[in-house]
Amino acid sequence: MAKVYDIKSFESHLISRGLAENSVKAFVSDIRQFLESDLDPESFLEDLKRKGCTNSTLMRKRASLINYYKFKEEPLNLAPIRVNQPLPFVLTQPEAKALLEEASRTRNSKRDRLLIELMLRAGLRLGEVLGLVGGDVVEDNGITFIIVRHTKGKKDRRIPIVDKGLVRLLRGYVRGIPVEDRIFDISRRRVELLVKDLAKRAGIRKPIHPHTLRHTAATLYLKNGTNIESIRRMLGHASLSTTQKYLQLTDEEVAKDLSRANW
Repeated sequence: MAKVYDIKSFESHLISRGLAENSVKAFVSDIRQFLESDLDPESFLEDLKRKGCTNSTLMRKRASLINYYKFKEEPLNLAPIRVNQPLPFVLTQPEAKALLEEASRTRNSKRDRLLIELMLRAGLRLGEVLGLVGGDVVEDNGITFIIVRHTKGKKDRRIPIVDKGLVRLLRGYVRGIPVEDRIFDISRRRVELLVKDLAKRAGIRKPIHPHTLRHTAATLYLKNGTNIESIRRMLGHASLSTTQKYLQLTDEEVAKDLSRANW
């Protein structure tokens, strides 16, 4: 009965913290599995690893254990589980400009250029771009904003559009579109094919898809000196550590950064 009580109390605690329903279910399932194993936390994780559990699943179960022991107000020190994830492909600045130029040459150039710009300059996910409606483009104190409502983390965010050319293109394109109507009448698959076709025409040989443009936006903003917290807010990341994966520096860039200190 003690184990059942522990799980119920832990579940109520997670719900009171406002965690998403899926997160609560995952944490509770992990702790139920842990309690039924009759192992200590380290042995529990080691046993799962021996059984072939993936690193990403082990990371979640480790997080569940830490949250559970924190709830019980008992100290727990578990070694981190490292996951080697390949860095995402990104475009260079010349490649990004070439892609935009090709988007300006299509039969539906205004739509295609705007689609590419919103992913490449504002860092929007494809689903977020296609979810935009006329009322999501607003102006506040002379600044044009996009309100992104259909987000991965289910949290709305406002993204300022500061590039003057993009502001003109965006405002001209949405003029006359009712506030509840979609801005873009195009399928995900057609956008995916469009991005690949534009890249081919621009002579870009890297694997490329719409999400590559979001990765590129983050990387180019970082390399051009934008504050990482501003980039985190633009991308809608809950954690700064997620944004930090875009800190891909070449040896030459590291040398340039160190030379600026000059002490």
